[in-house]
Amino acid sequence: MVYRNWLNLNLHLLWCHNRHVAKGTAETGPTLRFTEFTNSAAWLVREGWAQVEQDGQIHTARPGQWLIVKPGRRIQTFSQDARLLSIAFEARWPDGSHLFQEGLSLVIEASDAPALEEKVRPILNTVMQIAPGTWDLREHKADLRCFLNLERLLCEWLLALSDVLESRGVKHSGHFGIDERVRQAVELLHARDLSEPLSLEALASVVHISPNHLIRLFRKDLQSTPNQFWDRLRIEHALSRLRQPDIRIKEVAIDLGFKHLSHFSKWFKRHTGKPPQAARQ
Repeated sequence: MVYRNWLNLNLHLLWCHNRHVAKGTAETGPTLRFTEFTNSAAWLVREGWAQVEQDGQIHTARPGQWLIVKPGRRIQTFSQDARLLSIAFEARWPDGSHLFQEGLSLVIEASDAPALEEKVRPILNTVMQIAPGTWDLREHKADLRCFLNLERLLCEWLLALSDVLESRGVKHSGHFGIDERVRQAVELLHARDLSEPLSLEALASVVHISPNHLIRLFRKDLQSTPNQFWDRLRIEHALSRLRQPDIRIKEVAIDLGFKHLSHFSKWFKRHTGKPPQAARQ
């Protein structure tokens, strides 16, 4: 593989916090249960316990243990008193596959991997300064210096995580060999205003091929069309915004360019199988 291949990796921090899971949730009872999260994550359990159920397997971490979570659909369960040092991030290839996936989830003794806590603390300190308590750092203001600093800190933590996982036989994935024109189109889509409609003709023109050729390349390399890829970005934005309790559904609709809430609700349900209200709950 060459350096150019790594330019396809979409990498960013979602949040980092050190607190009780129950804080800010409406969950009651002896346990807390969540099913809406699909991102990559790692939790260092301070108090109580944390559990992930996925692919027919259950992984439980207790105080002094890291739980490195496999990204994707899962059931997350925590004791009511659970307190975690948590970092959530995205590290994905254009087709949606994740950098670290096979071989997870995994429970690791914190004493066997001290670098994980050492490298996550500067991230936590920075996030607490700019956006304490956030569930999506992407929606908060940050200048260039802040952005570059967080990218650097996240990469340092991921290097430590990669070393820990590799020592346990967990390898990173790779999605290489993507056509250069597809890579350019993906970059353009990530940079677009999510409220704007997608013009396939304009996108194809920028990368100097026909719309039909661009569709064929997307299907070959990403197993989707440009429009499907664009809708996925918009759905992910909607889901992340709906998780924030202080954000109204109407605001999310406006973010995505919908003038009528009913139109947004129909579009959202068509792509997720549930209305925005259910996603929030």
